[in-house]
Amino acid sequence: MHDAYTPLVFLRDTHRLRALMVDNQPWFVARDFARLIGQRDARPLLQALAPYEQRRLRLDYGHDGHEEVAAISDGGAYKALFRFGGPEHDGIGRWLGEVLVPTLHDYHRVPDAAPRRDLLTCDGRQIAVVRWQGDVWVAWRDLPALMTSGWGAPV
Repeated sequence: MHDAYTPLVFLRDTHRLRALMVDNQPWFVARDFARLIGQRDARPLLQALAPYEQRRLRLDYGHDGHEEVAAISDGGAYKALFRFGGPEHDGIGRWLGEVLVPTLHDYHRVPDAAPRRDLLTCDGRQIAVVRWQGDVWVAWRDLPALMTSGWGAPV
């Protein structure tokens, strides 16, 4: 299990929903989400989800310690709304999609995450690339030159 994550706490009516980003994907504390949609216990919700839609996470509360929780992905949250919700939960789905998930992405955005142009020098030749989200993107037309140079060869 990864080190502890610090959740963001959202409130909807009288319910809290702890949410966090793991590998740039939104995750929600299952117990909080279950209560948000009117379920007393998260177990039925978790049993209805696929293994890839849930995971165990360790939350960090600073000096107040840590807590291990079951979490569900954003896809799992929408699936749970469909499975356990009714027409009254339409607003929750809209809130997730229009407010909560974008806020999570904005809060965890890397400052230099915007795509930017750069040049790589390969065998004395400069190749235009785009650096974005920690990766280097190469145009298809330049890929053969890059691969034959040995720069992109597997180690």
